[in-house]
Amino acid sequence: MATIFENKRIEKNDTENRMRFPSKANIGHLPFACSNDGQSGKLQVIDEKGFQWTLTCRKQNGIVYFTDGWKEFRKGKRIRVGHRITLYKDDDSFGSGSQYKITVKEN
Repeated sequence: MATIFENKRIEKNDTENRMRFPSKANIGHLPFACSNDGQSGKLQVIDEKGFQWTLTCRKQNGIVYFTDGWKEFRKGKRIRVGHRITLYKDDDSFGSGSQYKITVKEN
């Protein structure tokens, strides 16, 4: 069973060094997410081709961002304005545990 944390349309500001999550995003409830401003945590995500990426989640002024690792992910996936990112937790029914996954789709 999958739990979707965010399904976000990429905006111009997201195509630079960091990606901002909407204030109503569920990402702040992820176990790695920082609870206080200035804190950060690392998240291992697997894309739709099975490649693993490490992204840093940082909270500043109450807003959550992907910072370190985002630029490499964006370039590697050729993300542009209008693409849609979905971040979710996939609970493996075979007992190997949960994995965080990320997909990129063109609109």
